[in-house]
Amino acid sequence: MLLNTLNKALKDEFQAEIGFKYATPLDSAELYQISLKHIKTHLQSGHRADAVYFRWFDGFALLHLEYSAYVLYEFKDNEKAQKHLSNFMGYSELILNIGSSSCDCLQGEAPFIISNKATFMASTLLLTHQTDDFTIASKNLIDSLNGKNCIIKKGYRKATISWFVLKLFSLYTQQEITLHPLLQPKLNDTYNKILKEWDTTDNKTLDFDIEALCELHLSQAANDLADVDAHYRDDIYNLRYRELFIPALYTLPYEVLVWLKLRELKGLKNPKTFTHPLMNTPIAKMFLNIKEPLPYPKELPYAKELLEKLQEQCPDVEIPQWLEGVSGSVNKRDNTIGDDLFIK
Repeated sequence: MLLNTLNKALKDEFQAEIGFKYATPLDSAELYQISLKHIKTHLQSGHRADAVYFRWFDGFALLHLEYSAYVLYEFKDNEKAQKHLSNFMGYSELILNIGSSSCDCLQGEAPFIISNKATFMASTLLLTHQTDDFTIASKNLIDSLNGKNCIIKKGYRKATISWFVLKLFSLYTQQEITLHPLLQPKLNDTYNKILKEWDTTDNKTLDFDIEALCELHLSQAANDLADVDAHYRDDIYNLRYRELFIPALYTLPYEVLVWLKLRELKGLKNPKTFTHPLMNTPIAKMFLNIKEPLPYPKELPYAKELLEKLQEQCPDVEIPQWLEGVSGSVNKRDNTIGDDLFIK
């Protein structure tokens, strides 16, 4: 069964990266410490703020997302998984909303994040019930496609799941995507069918479409896994352009969850239970079981310091309220931030 193969790929990822990306607590992981050192060195150097800030935020976001899956699958610790998901959510909000407003005020390179990752970040804000920030983020993504900001440029044509989700955002918010059709991917018949009937009230149609989307997700996951196996050693940089950019997403049909959540916000009825196994994986269930807004983290290492430095060049940038009044610096223990400082 394909799902078993994907679960094995996820477990193999955890085992291969123990110590480097996965440690207890996360802040003791080698990659985490390397990332902190880069930021600390930059702040001490007195250099001007630049787009690398958002790459740092992106790197920490990814670490927390992967660690969330790690503790969920390896230790069945849903509470800690949600704590790290909260951190991913915080970094996502900074990237999508502050990055989008920093396009014209930084020297050199403008903030940018690959669209498949950015779309998942916006989706996470939606699925964790941070609806206002999701609305802003989805507008920013579509504005970028329409040439009004820089955050995902014109998108990535091969990221078909992400494009399907972006078009769902457009339907829900009624914000038109004006990017020339030749620059957009040609979605297959299943995606186009569901987009046309995204607000259907027919239960049979809805059940059929959920099954079809799950099968498409499994097919994409299998393709991405094959791409990793074929190119991992020789082309690791370009693996970020895979649609499902980390193994944890192989078993998370987030496009289905986004579609259902947008329907719910429109007052439409959705199924309460699901027969497709992809809708019953631990990570899918974690998202489905979040019924109240997941709080933003109390603290992110160096986030506030970096944003304050960014304000020197981008005075219109506002530090989010959830970071206001909270020290963004790390604690005294080995210049790190531990699990004890995550939200309770």
